[in-house]
Amino acid sequence: MHCKHVSNLLPEGFDVTDVTFLSPSRLATYADCQRKFDYEYVQKVNAPEKTRLYLNQGRAYHGTIEVVCEATSPEDDAQLIYDRAVEAFPEQWREHISPDEYASNAHQEYQRLENLEAIKTFFDPDGGHGIDHARQSVATEKWLKCVENGLGLRGRADNILRTDEGIHVIDYKRKLRDVITSNTASVLEDHLDGTDHDPKRVKNVFQAATYIEGVKQSDLYEDGMNIRFSFYGLLNHTSFESTPDGYEISVRGYPRDTTDIYEEYHDTIWDLLQRAHEGITSGSHDPDPFPLIHDEACPDCKYREMCTESLAEGVKR
Repeated sequence: MHCKHVSNLLPEGFDVTDVTFLSPSRLATYADCQRKFDYEYVQKVNAPEKTRLYLNQGRAYHGTIEVVCEATSPEDDAQLIYDRAVEAFPEQWREHISPDEYASNAHQEYQRLENLEAIKTFFDPDGGHGIDHARQSVATEKWLKCVENGLGLRGRADNILRTDEGIHVIDYKRKLRDVITSNTASVLEDHLDGTDHDPKRVKNVFQAATYIEGVKQSDLYEDGMNIRFSFYGLLNHTSFESTPDGYEISVRGYPRDTTDIYEEYHDTIWDLLQRAHEGITSGSHDPDPFPLIHDEACPDCKYREMCTESLAEGVKR
């Protein structure tokens, strides 16, 4: 299926220098709570950080994939690619992981082995998805931009593949638990009309829009190419069992293609993008609809204890 081409024509009198390019993360933060965006990106309030373990682990496996893809040619042997990945991982782990972040050496060792097993499974010479990802990669960590009626989007794609069908953009994640599916996509319409609140899945489609349309406005695109976008959960399913020597970890990764969701909900997604984009650029930070935001977003917000609106809503109730 060919994606619809989102027009990059700007309003009359507009120049590309007038466009504000926003990332899916910023737009999704605004879609979660306008006041949270104000605290985080406008006022730059320092708040207690949640654990950085998973963030840094993500940097380790992202870095490993980048090293392997950059070094791999389409004709490389699968075993060579696997060996390259296993060799690259330890250096990436040392670079991004601090032992001080762990409660114990045992905890750090378990998660090191878990992430190493994810890399081994991904680049398994016998059918691992990472073999094709490395052979087909034409760009890693590439910035993509697109413009639609004056709305600028920008984001950095983890991996871009050139396939027989066209271009496939990949975003690597730890797990796919909260990633949008065809069964949950209707929440986008509910979020738009204010009857539900699901910023995580809204962020998923903001990413899809940025990367699908961004790659079509890049130097990689040729007219008529098929463009697809997928999330890939490297540690989508993990398990372990005891052995006489300790334990054995099993990891299974899994892809989720969201291109068809982007096609089906195209207008809703761009309405959500427009609302967030215009709210950010106009400097509007009043949470709306606040009762729903209070129930769904406030409990996990790192600014909750200092937010007067959250505190006032709690007192009122």
